Amino acid sequence: MKLFAVSDIHGAIKPIEKASSLIRHADWVVIAGDITRTKTRAEAVEVIACFEQYTTHILAVHGNWDRLEVKDFLEEKSYSLHGKGRIEDGVGFFGAGGSSPTPMKTATEYTEKEIALTLRTGYEQVQEASRVVLISHAPPRGVRDRSFLGLRGGSHSVRAFLEEHPLSLCLCGHIHEAAGIERWQNTLVANSGSFKKGRYLSVEIGPDLLVTPGRVDCR
Repeated sequence: MKLFAVSDIHGAIKPIEKASSLIRHADWVVIAGDITRTKTRAEAVEVIACFEQYTTHILAVHGNWDRLEVKDFLEEKSYSLHGKGRIEDGVGFFGAGGSSPTPMKTATEYTEKEIALTLRTGYEQVQEASRVVLISHAPPRGVRDRSFLGLRGGSHSVRAFLEEHPLSLCLCGHIHEAAGIERWQNTLVANSGSFKKGRYLSVEIGPDLLVTPGRVDCR
């Protein structure tokens, strides 16, 4: 299975168009939140429609920058994995959108207890899969989550969940400057960075798990 994974689009259409060939050749496109810049459903509709020119195999969560109306839209399209799980070709996917509280009080933030419940609810639907992938807007606390100010912006609940439930892969975003791949305990954590700036991840799931960062030219 091949995934094209992005996060933090923030309304940018050009990177999607530049990545059209990569999107077409992926089995699934994974969107780990912050789809919009204006926070609105209308902009989310526009961004998702651009992806749909090339595929409708989309797995997504909303980000903390996206209002709840964006989550509702993704659910209507059957793309949302927030608090949900689904198994595709033996791989279980589940997700958690939004983020834990931030100093900026952004559009969609959840308490750590709410995030923990969301994770448990989705995981219960896929825990029997041979490989399990978490799509979380927020990284686990302390892993691929250091901001340019040196502060940690990840979720304590995501970290605790990975401690108790080792997964094959955690795809995340949220902290743009923390883009990169890091093995933490038994889970590979991959922050795709900002797709608005062209950053993405190519993921191959087979006997081995291969995650490769890439960047499209957005000029």
